[in-house]
Amino acid sequence: MKSGNKEELNGESGRNRLESEKWFQSGLKYAKLGQPKEATEHFEEAVWLDPDNHKIHFNLGTAYLSMGFFEQALINFSRAIDINPKMSDAYGNRAVAHAALSEDELCEKDRLKAIKYGAPPDGLDEVIGYVKDRRKKIEEIWKGIRTDR
Repeated sequence: MKSGNKEELNGESGRNRLESEKWFQSGLKYAKLGQPKEATEHFEEAVWLDPDNHKIHFNLGTAYLSMGFFEQALINFSRAIDINPKMSDAYGNRAVAHAALSEDELCEKDRLKAIKYGAPPDGLDEVIGYVKDRRKKIEEIWKGIRTDR
């Protein structure tokens, strides 16, 4: 490969990272404003341009988690962990998504890894407990609806 071509590729890669960073920052702004749908649209653009960026995958997963798209959130948190295996926040949020999906064994496994890598156990346990309580209430409502038929 000629050095000119290599520089061209590095230049394109650098432009992609710069463009990705713009999309990422605008996604963060939407997330901070409580607009997860808009945030996901911007994070998706960012991750398309920089697919190996664990921060983008994490924030994309967090936005999906906040909208209740738990399966998609799991995909993004898992990708963030693949890229950065010691990312405690990704394990913590993936544990929350597992809790929402009644995947309690996987939740506990991720909870322990999150704590191992530095997540505060009290805060994580509080969030997971809240999600499990909400899940149980929703399950009770569905059971009541099914028995009414």
